[in-house]
Amino acid sequence: MIQRIAMWQQRRKEARLRDAFPEIEDQKMRRMHRAVASLPALHHEVFRLARFEDLTTDEIAVRLGLSKRQARRHFVYALVMLVQSMDRQEREGW
Repeated sequence: MIQRIAMWQQRRKEARLRDAFPEIEDQKMRRMHRAVASLPALHHEVFRLARFEDLTTDEIAVRLGLSKRQARRHFVYALVMLVQSMDRQEREGW
């Protein structure tokens, strides 16, 4: 419960920043979309379920027929790959 409240507060803060600096946010969103699109299929699905459908790793594991450990691992790998992709895009000036 506390984690969901913290996430909600973070999203509100991010929304205020997006409104203040739309051109920067547009560039970041394009980078994020490219990074998410480049994820391997299973990592992409786990990330989508966690971030866009707000499922827990336990719920993701059940839905995808994975162990809880596998679901967590795929989510962590997806996050690592996203950070690396976005960093690479920024360095290369995308």
